[in-house]
Amino acid sequence: MDKIINPITAIGSNLTGLEGYGVTLTATGTVSLSADQYAEPYGIIVKGCDSLTPGTYPSPIADGSLELMTQMGDLAWVSISPYSSNIKVGAWLGQQGGGQFCKFGDDLQEGYRIWGRAMTEVVVAYPASGRCLMRFQPEFIFHWHKF
Repeated sequence: MDKIINPITAIGSNLTGLEGYGVTLTATGTVSLSADQYAEPYGIIVKGCDSLTPGTYPSPIADGSLELMTQMGDLAWVSISPYSSNIKVGAWLGQQGGGQFCKFGDDLQEGYRIWGRAMTEVVVAYPASGRCLMRFQPEFIFHWHKF
């Protein structure tokens, strides 16, 4: 998958405080939180922001107000969904919606998009506040065999 960097000039929702969440390109120059496991990965929020017209979306953002990690192969701290637990090193991570990450296991299906691999474990006792280091390596599941 070739990655084309697009200048981001607008956002689809308030991204303030959502560092570690995944975003997708929803229109030319516009990113939004990932909607589901089928959304194409664009990047990880490093520094979130709101638009120049809060409450109206999609809308423009100020230059330099949003920072995204979009380089494949780079590492980023990502926010783990409270519904996902027991993440071990090497686990496939994807989206369930809302931008937080979850572990994909035997429930992988054709059409799902994997965002990367966990490089650290998530403490099982505190999944709601969980974060882990993820290698950003998007993949598309063309065909999945269950043995």
